[in-house]
Amino acid sequence: MKNGSESRGTKTRNLLVCLSSSGSNSRVIHAAQHLAAAYGARWTALFVETPDYVKLSEEDRKRLRSNMQLAERLGAHLETVVGTDIAYQIAEYARQHDITSVIIGQGRTVSSLLFRRQTLTDRLVAYAPNLEYHIIPDLVTNVYIAKKAHRYPVRRTLLDIGLCLLALLLATLIGFLFSHLGFTDANIIMVYLLGLLFVSITTSHRVYSLVWAVASVLLFDLLFTTPRFSFRAYGTGYPVTFLVMFIAAFLISTQAIRLKENARLSAETARRTGVVVETDRALSKAASREEIWAVLVQQLSRLLRRSIVIYRAERGRLGEPEFSAYRPEDTYSAETERPAAERAFQENRRTGATTGILPKADCLYYSLRVQDRVYGVVGISIGGNTLDASEQSVALSVIGECSLALENEQNAREKEQSAMLAERERLQANILRAVSHDLRTPLTSISGNADNLLSVGESLSRETRRQIYTDIYEDAQWLNSMVENLLSAGRLEEKGAAVRRGSELVDELIAEAVSRLGRRAAEHEICVPDSGDLIFIDADARLIVQVLVNLLDNALKYTPEGSRITVTREREGGMARIRIADNGPGISDEDKEHIFEMFYTGLGHSSDSRRGLGLGLALCRSIVLAHNGNLTVRDNEPKGTVFEMSLPVSEVETNE
Repeated sequence: MKNGSESRGTKTRNLLVCLSSSGSNSRVIHAAQHLAAAYGARWTALFVETPDYVKLSEEDRKRLRSNMQLAERLGAHLETVVGTDIAYQIAEYARQHDITSVIIGQGRTVSSLLFRRQTLTDRLVAYAPNLEYHIIPDLVTNVYIAKKAHRYPVRRTLLDIGLCLLALLLATLIGFLFSHLGFTDANIIMVYLLGLLFVSITTSHRVYSLVWAVASVLLFDLLFTTPRFSFRAYGTGYPVTFLVMFIAAFLISTQAIRLKENARLSAETARRTGVVVETDRALSKAASREEIWAVLVQQLSRLLRRSIVIYRAERGRLGEPEFSAYRPEDTYSAETERPAAERAFQENRRTGATTGILPKADCLYYSLRVQDRVYGVVGISIGGNTLDASEQSVALSVIGECSLALENEQNAREKEQSAMLAERERLQANILRAVSHDLRTPLTSISGNADNLLSVGESLSRETRRQIYTDIYEDAQWLNSMVENLLSAGRLEEKGAAVRRGSELVDELIAEAVSRLGRRAAEHEICVPDSGDLIFIDADARLIVQVLVNLLDNALKYTPEGSRITVTREREGGMARIRIADNGPGISDEDKEHIFEMFYTGLGHSSDSRRGLGLGLALCRSIVLAHNGNLTVRDNEPKGTVFEMSLPVSEVETNE
């Protein structure tokens, strides 16, 4: 039977099935699954938790959990809301989540000769008349949540009775005091009504308020009306007073109990909302996968007050368990529990305690999954105390938020890796293009000069041959320098390549770099004054020497013959500062902004227009940064350029 319109065009359908503890609710769930498959629609299984949820028997709770697990197994998205009016909560959820169809069970309606009792479906249609309803006959029961008699603990019952008797005694004593002081009957009635409000708030069931209402009327009639100590009243208006007093007592107790229940539900809703909001806030601050897992454990442990265990997915398999005990005495046996975690990981289903899959496990396991990608499994310690519907709902919300956070982190990581790969490929293409261009010039020069020496070398003058030898040497040195830069760049680009650091003496590194300059330094004055202090740095000697060679070679290349190049070093705090200063023409401010960029060679030329790949200074900056240092350039006074390199010092113990 349907109520609604079929003319919804091609609009995406969202189905909602109502869950209950009814034995026939499984028929409703299966019907919803068939409709969702036929329409190709998403469907949600909704449970409304009312104050009567605490009155459910253990059998009803098990049946409700079974129905929820069935809906989840068939592909539904589980949701739980809290409220006092089931029909209103369903209608509000449908409105907020763009639900198009509702599937609900309908049992036999209890009627009388005078009126027909309004069913859940009737009230739901009144709240949301525009929805499409699929009503499944329920031949077992007409109750959405089974409201069986709830047996309160004997201690609680005795406490409620004691509170009622104590309140009656105090109200009666105050009534006698008011009567002795000459107060009117209205004041005494207000005392009893005040006592009724106290009983309604402090006791656990409505029956105590009703008993109080009757007892207060009888006590007032017995003790404070004429004749006293008799249930007869001479005043003609007393019967009406008693009736109004009883009705007022009943209404006050009803409203007080309702407010108490609403306050409890509001507090519970606020707590759950706070947990979810706090989870979102914590996840927004999480910068790594480890922090996301930490948020998951912290929030679930705080929400459920239980021990939590997580298994992270590593290369398609579950890693080792990480157990977080809520109480110091809590323990975890990975040997007996791991099979349930493996099933949850493989089948994307709840497994372990309170489920039909390996129910003897101590924990309830959920998989953290987004579509086909599984990030791990989380286990919640049960220990004989099952999760109620609201706890499961909030736990699923927290797990879902953390799953999405892990998905976003993975996507960001993959995007970053893709960008790095694209940048690396672009860099390799540029290097290959530049190398193929720039190798041609020195190799052609070397080949031509060598051919001249072989062909007509004996007829050439001594000065000409010396010039040819010098050209061959310089071209070979340039090729050697370029190869060294390429090899160093390759070391830095290798994935996981570690900088092999050690404690190195700065003076020895500078001496090694100067010795590699060879003839290139003959036409310049290179000065390395003695600092008088032994400075050790924590560095990779080979890479730092390459930096010094590049900086010195840069000074030799761009300064005229006879220029002075000074290398100084000093220690400032925890950093060693090495400065290479020259008195050449200097570097323009425009070039200073780009001089450490890859393939930038200065003077407004690209790497194709002059010899040099523009790798030297860019490589120097990368090497220094890899050592947690810094490389800067500034003008020298009165003229020239200063390159300053800062590197962490290394403390060396010496035995005297």
